[in-house]
Amino acid sequence: MSVDRLKKAAEYRRQAQEIRTIVQKIWIKEAREQLLETAEHLEVLAKQEEHKAHADNSEPKPRSEA
Repeated sequence: MSVDRLKKAAEYRRQAQEIRTIVQKIWIKEAREQLLETAEHLEVLAKQEEHKAHADNSEPKPRSEA
């Protein structure tokens, strides 16, 4: 269902933002880079879920047999 996909996308975005907030407090360069890569990956996942949600909405609904 597209609503579930949008919720999943929102959760990915929330996690990405949470990571970015943590990164601001971390001074170890390697850890910062790894966390930023994870945040970027979560953004990609969010975009994929949104794309799937929009695709779900654009597909014709099958007719139920009565």
